[in-house]
Amino acid sequence: MEQSESINELSASLAKAQLEIKNPAKNATNPFLKNRYADLGSCLNSIRAVAAVNGLAFVQSVEMLGDSVSVSSQISHSSGQWIRQTAKTIVQNGGKNLMQDVGSMSTYLKRYQAQSMWAISGDDDTDAQEITTGGIDERKAAHIDALIVSTNSNKTAFLQLYKVKDIKELSEDSYSKALKQLQQKKAKQVK
Repeated sequence: MEQSESINELSASLAKAQLEIKNPAKNATNPFLKNRYADLGSCLNSIRAVAAVNGLAFVQSVEMLGDSVSVSSQISHSSGQWIRQTAKTIVQNGGKNLMQDVGSMSTYLKRYQAQSMWAISGDDDTDAQEITTGGIDERKAAHIDALIVSTNSNKTAFLQLYKVKDIKELSEDSYSKALKQLQQKKAKQVK
């Protein structure tokens, strides 16, 4: 996380805002896990009014940098003080609809950054149900998860097909195969 030279005024306003901010409404359903979650709009709606009253603004930007998509989120205070975090993920080659992949991945990153920076929760804690070791990294797991959602695939069936309990347990070889299959499915849906 990056920040301006001083954040004392921002921190005081953020503390006041966080007393009033409520967790966002869980207004969407994950078709694979069948759990409810707050989509990006719900997350942003839970913070906007309270942030503004406290002299705070929240801005998110998306950039394509070579083969990756980058999302930067910044909380700014009326004093000019700010804090920022950036996350990026690689957009895999071979996708038939690059812009849909970028949109899915950037929305996913924006939602999680908003929740992280404002200390809100819009998801059930499904990660705690199964702790995994080995397998693919978080970035690749997030990419596969975003593709599963965007193609309306059955996550339970996907996990059974690859004989894993969590996407992060996929081997690199299985990740490559799954990526190709999901991208092909997405391309067929676009036609």
